[in-house]
Amino acid sequence: MNINGGARIIVFPEYGLYGLGWTRQTIAPYLEVVPDPNIQKWNPCDKPALYISTEVQHTLSCIAKHSFIYVVANMGARLPCMRSSSKCPVDHQYQYSTNVVYGPDGDFLARYFKYNLYTEEKHFDKPQKVDLTTFETPFGRFGTFSSLDIFYYDPAISLIEKMNITNIAFPTAWSDELPLLSAIEFHSAFAVGMASNFLVANLHLPTIGYHGSGLYWPWDTSVCAVYYYNDSLASSGYLVVDTVKACAPSQDFITRRPSGSKSRLKYESPNHLEMFEAIINGDSFTAISLTSSYGAFNVCQHELCCNLEYEGEFAPGELFALGAFDGMHTKEESYYLQACVFIKCANISKESCGVSTKESLSYMSKMSFFGNFTSKYVLPEVLTSQNGVQGLEPQTWSYGGALIIDVGLNGGPLSISLLSIDYLRDV
Repeated sequence: MNINGGARIIVFPEYGLYGLGWTRQTIAPYLEVVPDPNIQKWNPCDKPALYISTEVQHTLSCIAKHSFIYVVANMGARLPCMRSSSKCPVDHQYQYSTNVVYGPDGDFLARYFKYNLYTEEKHFDKPQKVDLTTFETPFGRFGTFSSLDIFYYDPAISLIEKMNITNIAFPTAWSDELPLLSAIEFHSAFAVGMASNFLVANLHLPTIGYHGSGLYWPWDTSVCAVYYYNDSLASSGYLVVDTVKACAPSQDFITRRPSGSKSRLKYESPNHLEMFEAIINGDSFTAISLTSSYGAFNVCQHELCCNLEYEGEFAPGELFALGAFDGMHTKEESYYLQACVFIKCANISKESCGVSTKESLSYMSKMSFFGNFTSKYVLPEVLTSQNGVQGLEPQTWSYGGALIIDVGLNGGPLSISLLSIDYLRDV
């Protein structure tokens, strides 16, 4: 394997070695004993016989050594347990989804057992305690975790707040879930909200909705992003390579600004708005429909109120909605969420607000968007349609308590949202 482009670290996807669709029994033959590198120093490429049946670890170590690169990969580990233990599974071994890290000399540096599992991951066990896994490089200190971990305080926020980690290697198997949980959308929002350099490697299986890998890092009060997103069924995977650095603002928006657009937002909210329920990513939002290309509106649910001012041009036949949610998100994963969302509806019916759509011909020139969130953790999302393909809008917006658009978006707006996960409720 030859790594080109001068890369110094490479991250492989979760389930990238095995694929999906396992049971506990079918995956068992492919699992390896993965020792604790803090107890036993080991170079699997140089000493493959130190542990038996470690072909995967030997291969990954040699990739790192021969390419002189840091390698982060996800694999399956087994850990034999005592039959007398009440917690020992019936097959007498724990099975863990495991991130492994190797240095450019092939040394085994770090091991992370995935702590938060999806309900369908019954082939793996949840560790009894969380690992806060870090590793050192000449270009910074890194932490690593996977997929569902991102929604919980441990290990994600603990690494950032307790260990002062600002670089994260994130192998994931992430299935797109519009309008709020597209891979590139949510991962770029996490980078901004958590002020972290986020290296994301996702599976590329567009036939079942897995796609979207990238490098995301904060830039001032916005985001820089280099990513690959291609949901074409015939598309192939792609190695995203770039240097995390300060990036210059895009100037493409200048040609997108419509002539005669107003320079100030001076609109009054209507006295009477018809509110409706919008099911968005499985949650019941209180919403209002937006038919005017400009205005000032607010909507509340429970203790949360969302305030929106905007001006732009809505394309004929396109409907947007402003929504608020304050409660437990329980679809697949469970966490307390407050969310303010401005979304493109799938068609002109209110019932379609929250239904997945990838088309938007409208234009957003200016916006001020904020909510009275109770948690300090707020993830700002901006996702647009760029010739019918999802895209991000680096450097065309800022977030500092309010999401501000003042120079116009390049693509048609799909979702402009503020997601506040109350991580501390899980602690």
